[in-house]
Amino acid sequence: MDRYEDRDILRKGGFAENEVVQLSKLRKDYTDKEKNRNQVANRRMEFIRWLVSTGKLTDQIA
Repeated sequence: MDRYEDRDILRKGGFAENEVVQLSKLRKDYTDKEKNRNQVANRRMEFIRWLVSTGKLTDQIA
């Protein structure tokens, strides 16, 4: 389903236009936050890989 179909379903379900707009904004905000979380997680993994590849992080206990 694309966004137009989603909005159409909401309208047919009795949602007012301003409610449909608010829900669309909420969906976009949630999607953006998820993308940001994924980017942060990927950056952390890249940093950990760098630490391991440079020998700064190992599984050896000192």
